[in-house]
Amino acid sequence: MEQNANKIIPQLDNNLAFQIDYTANYTKSFRREFQAQFIEGCETPDEFTILYALHLHPDISQSELAKILFKGKAHIGKILNEMEERGLIKRIADTRDNIIIKRNEITPKGEEIFAKGNVQFSKVKNKILKEYTREELIQFIQYLTKYRKILSSFVDVKLK
Repeated sequence: MEQNANKIIPQLDNNLAFQIDYTANYTKSFRREFQAQFIEGCETPDEFTILYALHLHPDISQSELAKILFKGKAHIGKILNEMEERGLIKRIADTRDNIIIKRNEITPKGEEIFAKGNVQFSKVKNKILKEYTREELIQFIQYLTKYRKILSSFVDVKLK
């Protein structure tokens, strides 16, 4: 059940920046709780996002993972190492132009966890899709993109 933080300061009901930030934080908390209850084997939402990204784009780099997760490359490297230790992924060192590049592959154990988690997240996605039309979802994404562009006109936001 959603808790309404706006009861403390009712003016926040109509504050767009607050509502977006509140929704982002609410979603992060939801993902942590949802994952803890329904997805065994992934310790954090970031780990599931990494499995999801590797499933869709097996050649995704550590730098690209860092950007989509808003984390530093070293932090992502630590997460990847922990996932490898638990058998969710396998890190393979390749050499390109005398530079060592680590590729990441999902192991059968990681695929199993991803598949189970994807089933659970699909239930959430399907419920959302029942509540909104396709046009509303497209428009919502366009609004969020426009909002980010407006903010970037003031400050150059760098993804870590």
